[in-house]
Amino acid sequence: MKQSCITILCFLLFFSLSFGVEAQIFDFGFDTPFMQRRQTQRESVSSPKFKGGNEGINRFIKKNFRSVGLSSVNGQIVVAFIINEKGKVTETAIVRGLDKALNEEAQRVVGKLKFKPARQGKKKVKYQYDVTFPIRHGKVSFLTAPTVDM
Repeated sequence: MKQSCITILCFLLFFSLSFGVEAQIFDFGFDTPFMQRRQTQRESVSSPKFKGGNEGINRFIKKNFRSVGLSSVNGQIVVAFIINEKGKVTETAIVRGLDKALNEEAQRVVGKLKFKPARQGKKKVKYQYDVTFPIRHGKVSFLTAPTVDM
């Protein structure tokens, strides 16, 4: 009885090991359409493009941002937004704000931006983007001040 149990266990063990080797040799479960679907899911998303890149965005902001007469305000406004499949800005949100009037003006300017949409493979997709408005004396200023050693 004991020997027959050992024989059966050895047979089952041998059978399961040989089946596992066959699965590795023939790659069961990895058919070509399945692998192609997995590959397309892994494709990275290319970011949206604005004519002129970041410098173009800065020029656009500087040209379209209207001062609201708050000369004592300094800081940064960060606006996050969604670029849809057509390259238009759809949703905006103030991530970091200063004054209500300046925040609304920054959102208005961002709403006018038009991008070449982001892509995942050949498919156009939505993309979240953010823009920083550096404010000095109530106006947009992309000039960087030199650092002063003390």
